[in-house]
Amino acid sequence: MTSLQALALLVLRDSAAMGPLLALHLGVVFALFITLPYGKFVHGLYRYAALVRYARERRTMGRV
Repeated sequence: MTSLQALALLVLRDSAAMGPLLALHLGVVFALFITLPYGKFVHGLYRYAALVRYARERRTMGRV
């Protein structure tokens, strides 16, 4: 949805629809950032944090 709106912005940038379309597009982009922690996009960050935690736990277990 966001990419289609961005393409529409490029096509309609010289028309009167630019203002409302830009407002709609920015609202959708903002909503994506707000819902980021609850979506699939943040999986990479959670996975990285889990790997760092695992490595840290493994390192401390080796010292005991």
